[in-house]
Amino acid sequence: MATAWSFGGAVRRARQEAGWTQAELGARCGYSASQVSRWESGQQPLRDVALLRQVADLLAIAPEVFGLASADTARPNQPGELAGPRVGRNIPSGEEADPLRRRTFILAAGLAALPGTTANAATAGGQDPTQLLATRLGDALLTTGPDAAPVGAARLRRALTATASDFTSCRYMRLAEQLPPLLAAAEATAEAQRHEPVAQRLLAETYNVTTRALIKLEASGLEWLSADRALRAAWGADDPLVLAEAQRLIASVARRAGDHDRAQSLTLAAAQHLQSGPRPDAEHLAMVGVLYCSAGYAAARAGDRERTHELLDEAARVAQQLEGDHEKYRALSANVVSHRVSAAFILGDAGAALAHAQSLPLAAIPTVERRARMLVDQAMAWARWGKPSLSYRTVLAAERMAPGEVRTRNTARRLVAELLNAKNQAAMRGLPQLAARIHVVG
Repeated sequence: MATAWSFGGAVRRARQEAGWTQAELGARCGYSASQVSRWESGQQPLRDVALLRQVADLLAIAPEVFGLASADTARPNQPGELAGPRVGRNIPSGEEADPLRRRTFILAAGLAALPGTTANAATAGGQDPTQLLATRLGDALLTTGPDAAPVGAARLRRALTATASDFTSCRYMRLAEQLPPLLAAAEATAEAQRHEPVAQRLLAETYNVTTRALIKLEASGLEWLSADRALRAAWGADDPLVLAEAQRLIASVARRAGDHDRAQSLTLAAAQHLQSGPRPDAEHLAMVGVLYCSAGYAAARAGDRERTHELLDEAARVAQQLEGDHEKYRALSANVVSHRVSAAFILGDAGAALAHAQSLPLAAIPTVERRARMLVDQAMAWARWGKPSLSYRTVLAAERMAPGEVRTRNTARRLVAELLNAKNQAAMRGLPQLAARIHVVG
């Protein structure tokens, strides 16, 4: 068997056979071309098991070449879990399947690589949730096994509620385990009950949760696929709230791709649709407010300060209409403030972002996920304002509250990478350890 010092030669040969440059392989692994060159020349031997397995999968190298087991065994379903295969299009079997499976894995693994981070899942922080989410959800969206069996709507709803709770509690490692079988079951149920709005609604909601998880990661293309499937299912769901959420998320994906005008028009059209007809009830009004928040953030991304304030002020006016429903009023009001924080930061006004953040007690924000996002946004504002030590302390507070958010959200990881290069490192004791926990390298 080859040793760690000679693995580089196998990597070089396989890379050349694939027609990739060192830069292309590095991009798929989350490393630079010069780092790949050091591996191939033996200047820096490949020793990390997780990285070796990733390289083997990318280049279709037999794992045994690196002294690895030939295949991972499938994790058995736990009691109470939905059994189900992956959810994408059918893959042929036999020799014809191998290149397609390889290309599918290359896409999913390549999407998992984050600038400023390592795709290695076996570092000091344990398994990397970003890689786990990207791989598991990419696998679910792009490949499939035997057909899953339909399940009852009540059971599907219970599983979806539990999975949505994992998301709002930032339990993203568990989410990566639970979403693929849930997607399979929801797809099978919707296929068996094509004309049943309830089945389509559950499918749309499941893809909505999937899209929200993917938006945490570096933009990849998987979020487009998930958002499109959610929207297609939502059209058959006979539920304007589910449709509005699917429209909001596909607008968010468009915004991430830089199409800010389209993002605004999609969300505002959804808001207008909810407001047409009879007077909207509290649930519909709450969604209208959320849509205005999203449109305001898109306007900030476009650099349109006046439009940003106009849309967020409109969201605040919608919140005032909900004063009779304490929970919905509280949730939307907090959402408006958190979007003011994000928008002010995007527009270059870190001081205003911090002022907005300090006006909102964290306890007023209804979910752990939103609270942690607020803290990360505050941390970015402190960094922008030239206060890296305050930024670092705020990131630590976010990690204590919701480790999954800081270790998964691409924005948080990028911020920590910036702090590693900041001055006054003595005031940020423990920063290298934080970077290791969230899989960031300087």
